Amino acid sequence: MGRPRILDEKIMSKIAVKIGKKGITPVNVMVSKRASKLGISAEAALILIAKDYGIGTSTYQRSLGDAKRGEVRDALPTIFATSDHAGQKETVTRGALARTSNRRTLLKGAIGYLIQDTELRDRCEDILLASSKFDRPINQATLVLEDRIRSKSKPTARLTGENVVNFAFNESSAKTVLQVDGADPDEQRGFTQIIRGIVATFRNKTHHHVINTFSREDALRVCGFIDVLLRVVDNSTKVK
Repeated sequence: MGRPRILDEKIMSKIAVKIGKKGITPVNVMVSKRASKLGISAEAALILIAKDYGIGTSTYQRSLGDAKRGEVRDALPTIFATSDHAGQKETVTRGALARTSNRRTLLKGAIGYLIQDTELRDRCEDILLASSKFDRPINQATLVLEDRIRSKSKPTARLTGENVVNFAFNESSAKTVLQVDGADPDEQRGFTQIIRGIVATFRNKTHHHVINTFSREDALRVCGFIDVLLRVVDNSTKVK
């Protein structure tokens, strides 16, 4: 793969600063090598490199097509390939500390990619970076979802959990308080069923019980899906 064209100069300049180089030519070389190694586009390679150095790329990602965003998403599982298994301890050496620091940087990049809602990321990032107790980010993510539904639907009574979901969303567009964007009856029914299931399965479980069986990957998947649900709630219309 040949030398990539100039991509997002702002991101490339930030990378250059991080690696102590003047100009973006060395970054072009890095992008080319990463793209060639992984068999992906230069745009996706640039995003992955930026994530390595903790540089935000959400605006640039949104400007790309689905195929290139998919390349980034497909590459993210490699972030977890070097993660420590639960219960294992690593000798604290300079090399071990460096590897731990690098994993943390990569993980922060994955969190930034999967969770784009600011409130959700602010509440979950630090506990997703912890070493255990991953029921906590699921608890906080479902709390944000519940609160967002409540704020959008504005019930007159104090409602929580499944009650606020049932108040806000109904499978029938004629009966619902919040209507899914596009007003498609199938989407209204499907989203209502999903949101009820999420609250019943994850919100109630982590709100009332200590659950030690969730892995970091489990928590990331749940938080990433809730990020999608939050966008649906934000884009819904209050019709009653």
